[in-house]
Amino acid sequence: MALRSGEAYLASLKDDRSVWLAGERVDATSHPALAPCARAVAELYDLQCDPAHGDLLTIESPSSGQRVSLAYLLPQSVEDLARHRGMIEFIMRRTGAALGRPPDYMAIMLIGFYDVRDILRQEDPAFADNIERYFEYCRENDICITHGFGDTPRDRNLPMDYYERLKVVEERPDGIVIRGARNVATLAPYADEYLGLTAPRPDLTPEEIVYFAVPMNTRGLHVICRQPLSAVPPEDHPISAFYDEMDAMVVFDDVFIPRDRVFYLRRVDMNDQLFGRILALASYHMLIRISIKADILLGIGAAMADYLGITNQPQAQDALCALIDYRETLRGFLLAAEQRPVRSLSGYTLPNPTQVLMGRVHGMQHHAEAMQRARELCGSGLLMAPRQADLASPDVGPYVSRFLIGKDQRAPDRYRMLKLAWDYLADSFAARQLLFELHAGSTLPATKQRLIGQYDSSESVQLAKELAGITDGAVGSP
Repeated sequence: MALRSGEAYLASLKDDRSVWLAGERVDATSHPALAPCARAVAELYDLQCDPAHGDLLTIESPSSGQRVSLAYLLPQSVEDLARHRGMIEFIMRRTGAALGRPPDYMAIMLIGFYDVRDILRQEDPAFADNIERYFEYCRENDICITHGFGDTPRDRNLPMDYYERLKVVEERPDGIVIRGARNVATLAPYADEYLGLTAPRPDLTPEEIVYFAVPMNTRGLHVICRQPLSAVPPEDHPISAFYDEMDAMVVFDDVFIPRDRVFYLRRVDMNDQLFGRILALASYHMLIRISIKADILLGIGAAMADYLGITNQPQAQDALCALIDYRETLRGFLLAAEQRPVRSLSGYTLPNPTQVLMGRVHGMQHHAEAMQRARELCGSGLLMAPRQADLASPDVGPYVSRFLIGKDQRAPDRYRMLKLAWDYLADSFAARQLLFELHAGSTLPATKQRLIGQYDSSESVQLAKELAGITDGAVGSP
């Protein structure tokens, strides 16, 4: 099939899947709280079908010769990484970087699965064969995938057996049966497939190590959505009205996974290595996304400083310098990761993991601060910007025009910018975006742990020892 149109994508969601919102079963393409994002994702599918964006968003399939998403490009060079970045940046700029899990994100993560097939093969040759077939299936059918590896929250003072963890409860010749749940499955109501991974934690059991894929309309699979954030007028909410990608808990009530959809099982000792390698390119995607968010925050701040005539004030300049520093530092990590690539297990070119992780740490540490700096530049207008309905009202509109706009011809544009700022900085949608940056993929402590675990500081230690007059073997000597 190759590339899908937005219409074909929306039609694929009408497959009798079990999606629940506020205790009611709903259709993600028609429910007023879910349909706007479904249409937004459909627009992304239409974009890649547009010949004007063909070279930017698509490649020729190595098997069928048809056009397929560029997200499936197996990177062989720095130039290929730059092509990935160009595609991701284009999509992020079109969506205000509000979609953390657009279809291209999971396609890129699937490259990570494809890259580790030699590890899978060591455990069972069928696992490697399965992921090769699945990669081809998703690429050739333009599949939209969600995923989840977060456990549901629990009281850590209570025994583990107080809670049901996702695990294999039965193995059969034709497949496995799983039971349990995964948390924060972003984009779940809008996906064709669910890709299951097992995040590392100290107390994992062999039954909990399960990597698999399953269609979203599989019997026993239920999507339970969080409170929606998109039921707002688009004229006042240019981002949140369209791009609430929805996070959900996915319940697996004795779901059968066919043997050819199982990618890994049992080996607790291999899970840390497997999980980290699979997420290599996904972390790169996250860094690109947050760098575009930093760009937008700078744009909001600089525009508001100009609209308010405060650009030359020391306090405003301090805030603008902080936003510039944030944007340029993230950009520096991103470009350094591309220019200092590493070779993967299968010989693919991957962005330098140290630079990617350092960028992720920097983003998680400073994103909230950058948001606050942008708020400072917006001032009280962020709270009191009039709505379009106020401006159009025959009763109060004249007051708004007289006292809030006056002779300032740029005032309407200033209020439009403040509405964008509200989506980014102030309301529940903005809070969700911040939480997503702080917790999606990995927490800050876990990311720091990964960075320290892989970072080679031996040269720095040797330099310090030489300057201190310490020779090998002399540690502990008087």
